[in-house]
Amino acid sequence: MGFHIFGAPDEKLRLKSFGATVKGVKATIRIEIETEDMAALGYALGELGEVQQGQRAKSVRRLALPAPEAR
Repeated sequence: MGFHIFGAPDEKLRLKSFGATVKGVKATIRIEIETEDMAALGYALGELGEVQQGQRAKSVRRLALPAPEAR
């Protein structure tokens, strides 16, 4: 999951701006990416959607002790 922007002058996705805001102990990073290629736009949005889905998935709750063995 993900994509890379390497900084080449002919890249289809270009970093337009970035910045951060800090509130208390949390920070928000803003990244603005520009493109004229609609296929690159679709790919980037799809990859970001996959990241978001993965982060929304609930983690499996683990037991403090191993499950008892069947006798």
